[in-house]
Amino acid sequence: MQGKTRPEKREIPQCAGCNQHILDKFILKVLDRHWHSSCLKCADCHMQLAERCFSRAGSVYCKEDFFK
Repeated sequence: MQGKTRPEKREIPQCAGCNQHILDKFILKVLDRHWHSSCLKCADCHMQLAERCFSRAGSVYCKEDFFK
């Protein structure tokens, strides 16, 4: 009797911003953490970060706030 191969169990990632599971089509990965695209925001001004972000001491910033 052959054993059945189990499909690999995929864990649904949790958003580092809101702590909810990410069921969106796109998931952002920044600083080894997963984010909803709407939750990735600058730690200072809270502007949504869409194209690029900068990090310092585990926090994410927009370009303007990073270089302050």
